[in-house]
Amino acid sequence: MAFAVSCVAIIAAAQSCATFGPHRVPAPCDEKFEALFPAMPARDGLEIVGRLRMDLARYRLRGLVRIVYSPAEHAARIDFRTSSLFGAVEEDLTLLVGDGLILYDRERGRYFENDSTLALVEEGIGERIMPDDILGILLFAFPRCAELRAPAIEYSLTGWELKSAWRDRSIDVRGENDAGVKEFRLCFPGGKNCYIVRYGKAVAAQGASYPRWVRLSREKGKGKASFELIDIKTVTPSASFFGVDGLEGQ
Repeated sequence: MAFAVSCVAIIAAAQSCATFGPHRVPAPCDEKFEALFPAMPARDGLEIVGRLRMDLARYRLRGLVRIVYSPAEHAARIDFRTSSLFGAVEEDLTLLVGDGLILYDRERGRYFENDSTLALVEEGIGERIMPDDILGILLFAFPRCAELRAPAIEYSLTGWELKSAWRDRSIDVRGENDAGVKEFRLCFPGGKNCYIVRYGKAVAAQGASYPRWVRLSREKGKGKASFELIDIKTVTPSASFFGVDGLEGQ
């Protein structure tokens, strides 16, 4: 009889976990929580090379991308290059992400200043994308507790979750213990347009790490992008690397 009761209790507990998920404990937004996000010393930078594929409403791109990020500059430079089967260059673009967005079309020798670049990105994404949105999705810079409105944080045995308002966006970030961020959900005002970014297992090299892959998808409707990591290393880029001056020769 006792054995039967024990079996029933175990089955009930298992069903409860399956229904409600792992037990979660609310927690404050503090330095302990902020330490869960990726971070690099301010003196270091990161260079990432990989393959990018984008299928958006108005743009379809395939090619190699190099991303260089400097915590000291709080800026990233994204160089995108794609070529045809016979090696003829089709697109050669650089996007500077910092206080604003600047796009340089190297093939045509054209610069697009902040407002023009924001308009081009909005045309492709369907929403007004800001520099911090890009840096956050790339795991370079996360909103700190002081920047969040009504953050709700929960810990479980296997991971954690953050739900909050960040500027005029709604975010839902999930991570695993000792494995970093695994999912970043960002919804724009009105909640009609949301994007979900998922991250693969981190690859470590030269004291730095980055997900093996990053995949973005629109929650409703068409629109997706994927990045597959090829190489990662630490670098110390100069401030000029993230400026317009001399961009043509770099």
